[in-house]
Amino acid sequence: MGETSQISAEQLLVGSMLGMFILSMSIVVFFVVYQRRLLKQQQAYQQKEADYQQELLRANFQSQERERNRIGKDLHDEVGALLTTTKLYFQHLDQKNDPVRFTEIKGKAFSMLEETMNTVRRVSHDLRPVVLERLGLVEAILNVVDKINASGQVKVEFYHSLPEEPDTEYALNWYRIIQELINNTLKHAEASIITIDLQAVDDNVTLVYTDNGKGLAPESDTKGGLGIQNMRSRISLMQGELDLKENAQGFEIVLKSKLKP
Repeated sequence: MGETSQISAEQLLVGSMLGMFILSMSIVVFFVVYQRRLLKQQQAYQQKEADYQQELLRANFQSQERERNRIGKDLHDEVGALLTTTKLYFQHLDQKNDPVRFTEIKGKAFSMLEETMNTVRRVSHDLRPVVLERLGLVEAILNVVDKINASGQVKVEFYHSLPEEPDTEYALNWYRIIQELINNTLKHAEASIITIDLQAVDDNVTLVYTDNGKGLAPESDTKGGLGIQNMRSRISLMQGELDLKENAQGFEIVLKSKLKP
């Protein structure tokens, strides 16, 4: 009887130790599997983040290249043609010509030079808006808004509350973002009303942009489109975020960033 009890106690002890071992091994296996899964998820997240940063960088380069092409085209098509025509006029400036004809050609040549200077001034203005540098972000946006409203085709409502001027780089980024949004609306949306709401609360700036146009096309890729990616790239540089709203009609986008770096 005593021996049976002793065997049962030994079996119980061995069984308990075996159970503890199995439980310990299960915990170790679970921990290893969990760590591997966590590491895999972390690697997937890092890869996704790297891919996203690559997309933003690619969009930024594409935007820069597109801007270079546009400036090159303006210089070649407009300035180049004007300078060539001006050269022809100057080649015909001869003191032996009839005085009236001489004065006429000289007047046309100087008129061409003036038009060339205005074109160069416009191209340089596009590169670095003078109004933005001199008067700040709000006045630069108002300048764009007034020109569109003067056309009578589209009404732009601009609301703003900026207690202080953003950093120079931030101001230029915001200006280019709003330019991009307005250009997209004018080119594609067939809208009659645009609303721009630019507000600053504490150290944060929020832009809510809407129009009553036809919205995004069903086949549009809201993540991969060059215009959207360009804005994502700019807002990322300002440590901000972009939220594209899915509306049945019209278009709405919300962008947020810090007021200063």
